[in-house]
Amino acid sequence: MAAQLLRNAPGPLRVALLERTGRVGPGLAYSTESESHLLNVPAGRMSAFPDEPEHFLRWIRRIEPDTQPGDFVQRRRYGQYLEAVLREAREAAAPGVDLELLTGEASSLSQVGDAVRVVLATGPMLEARTVVLAVGNALPADLPVEDGGLYRSSRYIRSPWAEGALQRVQPHHSVLLVGTGLTMVDTVLSLAERNHEGRIHAISRHGLLPHVHRPGVVAGPAVSLSEPLRVRSVLRALRREARSMREGADWRGVVDALRPMTASVWRGLPEPERRRFLRHLRSFWDVHRHRMAPGVYDVLQQLRIAGVLRIHAARVRSFQVTEEGWVIARVRARGFEREATFRVQHVINCTGPDASIGRGHPLLRGLLESGLVRSDALGLGLATDAEGALLDAEGQPSGVLFTLGPLRRGDLWESTAIPEIRAQALGLARRLLEQLASRSDAPGSAVSHPPTFP
Repeated sequence: MAAQLLRNAPGPLRVALLERTGRVGPGLAYSTESESHLLNVPAGRMSAFPDEPEHFLRWIRRIEPDTQPGDFVQRRRYGQYLEAVLREAREAAAPGVDLELLTGEASSLSQVGDAVRVVLATGPMLEARTVVLAVGNALPADLPVEDGGLYRSSRYIRSPWAEGALQRVQPHHSVLLVGTGLTMVDTVLSLAERNHEGRIHAISRHGLLPHVHRPGVVAGPAVSLSEPLRVRSVLRALRREARSMREGADWRGVVDALRPMTASVWRGLPEPERRRFLRHLRSFWDVHRHRMAPGVYDVLQQLRIAGVLRIHAARVRSFQVTEEGWVIARVRARGFEREATFRVQHVINCTGPDASIGRGHPLLRGLLESGLVRSDALGLGLATDAEGALLDAEGQPSGVLFTLGPLRRGDLWESTAIPEIRAQALGLARRLLEQLASRSDAPGSAVSHPPTFP
């Protein structure tokens, strides 16, 4: 978002980018130093700019000249790429277009006339003419079960992405991973890098693993959908298209062909149908849509064959921490009434981002309580208009508060991956620059200082 503002602003503009860690670019997703953590999308499709599809490929070839468009490169490289994107945008910005990098965390926002006051947890207050919430994903939520003191103990790791989170897990320790999606996959890879030999149990309601990318698969033709849109009819259309794929192609091409249409399909579904999808099909969609690299799949298979990794379809019923420091997890396997138990030394939450805004960051809770924003109908994020302006409690779009990325998931569904976020960033940057220009040109306006975008 900051890079697009810098690239597109024709004249004086001050962009302030507020980041709690002080390092801008890698964020949580791309800060890993693990060589086994790979991008889940081929290099040829990871450009930060929708109008320059080979931008990332050209960049990575400066470091790894033999990289092919279909290669899955190390994730840390993408963090370095994003740092370079911002640095280059800053250096090439028009005269008077400046970027200020601020280290800190916003604790509250308030609107005063046409401006926004941003209160930091520590440090001075900021004032801006426009604010964009680019806060990314929330931490995982604790399971709503009896925890027997687990969540307050050192045996529990709420997020495997926290700095040093896995340091306390010794190679011989037994571990329970809650969740079997891509977060679980990365956690297993991290443990394998540390020569883990203890039993790793991974559990989720359906026990589904992400599917694997197949080299050479290209998106098929646009999926033909009938009106009115219903979850069942969309599912039938996908299955029909998959059966009719030409020789050598498979369902991956059908899923990829639906991706550019996903937002319009999601908006076209009545709210009860969206809830039906979340209740019954979300897990199945996720494992088909969010796939892993072939090399990653090979590592997991080796661990399963060796008996180190076991996948379970079950629900956690409760946890208990014994006096000796063991964790007893009571679970109910899918399709069975009788409960079973796991006796492990660590529980790692791999369920992915907490989708409940109400349990999210204090900044978001404060905005909701003030009425400046409201949740989307499904409670997956914040309600927005078509271009990312946040809607207030009355449903009116804000002229000063905007967002992009995961907070738009309830309205768009697909809003967490690079192809969607890069398009949102470009569109929103253009809208904000036009809006600021029109304000400055308004009769009687007097701007004594350039606007700020924290």
